[in-house]
Amino acid sequence: MTPEDALREIRDREDQTTDAALGPVPRWFLLSAAILLCVSGAIPDYVSGPLPYQAVAIALLVVLGVISNRSRRARLRRSRYTNRSGLLLLLMIAAMLAVFIGLRVVAALADFAYPATIGAVGMALTWAVLTPWLNRAMKATLRREL
Repeated sequence: MTPEDALREIRDREDQTTDAALGPVPRWFLLSAAILLCVSGAIPDYVSGPLPYQAVAIALLVVLGVISNRSRRARLRRSRYTNRSGLLLLLMIAAMLAVFIGLRVVAALADFAYPATIGAVGMALTWAVLTPWLNRAMKATLRREL
């Protein structure tokens, strides 16, 4: 085996580990999380005292995340990679909140009937669009790290 072959094999093994740890986001997770995000954001339009209902929806989101993470075939140890990935995740959450708040304010100013629902739908769509991007960005960050 030549040194080039050995390096190629190492890179292939690293790619296999990356794919096992950060494989594609399951569709069931994307859909379930988007629905829960939409429901938790829209609750104030339909219920007075929405906080307990929103807490339940957020708890269900956390459970979904744990289930999805447990289904991964490999785990990553804490490193500079996980810190950078955490920053990417925080940026995505900030974008989702900005979309939610922005659409809700615009809908309220335009005197639409369900401003929280409009903001929640925008937030859920932002989640559905940015999650695959985040997964690809995390893979690229991990590959640069290795």
